Amino acid sequence: VLEDDLEVAVDFAPYFEAMAPIYDSDHTIFCVSGWNDNGMTTVVSDNKNLLRTDVFPGLGWMINKRLYEELNPKWPLAFWDDWMREKAQPRGRSCVIPEVNRVYTFGDHGNSVDRGFWKRYLEPIRLNGDPVQWHKLDLSYIKMPSYTNHIAQQIRTASKIGIAEVNSSPAETRVIVYSGEGDYRTAANTIGIHTDFKNGDPRGSFGHVNLAYVSGKKTFVVDSRTLDSIRSGRQDWPYAWAGVADVVRAG
Repeated sequence: VLEDDLEVAVDFAPYFEAMAPIYDSDHTIFCVSGWNDNGMTTVVSDNKNLLRTDVFPGLGWMINKRLYEELNPKWPLAFWDDWMREKAQPRGRSCVIPEVNRVYTFGDHGNSVDRGFWKRYLEPIRLNGDPVQWHKLDLSYIKMPSYTNHIAQQIRTASKIGIAEVNSSPAETRVIVYSGEGDYRTAANTIGIHTDFKNGDPRGSFGHVNLAYVSGKKTFVVDSRTLDSIRSGRQDWPYAWAGVADVVRAG
């Protein structure tokens, strides 16, 4: 699905083509999108990297026949993007997104976007300009449970820092831990990513984990409860404490 105010990257089609068989084989994928909500030029780095998000991103996305047949009978007449973000639709499934966006919106006003929001969060988005040969890459890490293990391992070995150290810490991979929405908004505002929540989840996050690069250093912003679940070795850490019922499991 492509809205009429989107510009696409040079490798937009190959990206979706490469993701289609992965999507079909992994029932924990809710959608595939070309949009990263936190894809601002200042906080992204790797144009080959894939992420997952619990918050439906929209803006250039794909669902497969399996999900279409599931959602079509109850599809709403309006505000379908907010409906897609309600917990009852994804049921613990997440969307695959590129770290560096494959779509860019040039619409600076509309039904759900004011100009101030567009200037702060949408205009700075980096649209990929260096084509990636997706079909030559090993993308198996984005499947479950590989992805949860992949993220958890990075967080376990990262250096824990406070938000005041984000520009001075020499560590190449860091973790900033937050407790509650106010704490998150302070960290997100400092780093330069979205500060808002959608149905209890920080925009762009997976298991209440967001990734940003600050001064070129990989920085995870992690809910304290998520960090506790990861450190205790829980394999279900993305939804261990979040109250997601009827979770669709891998396999």
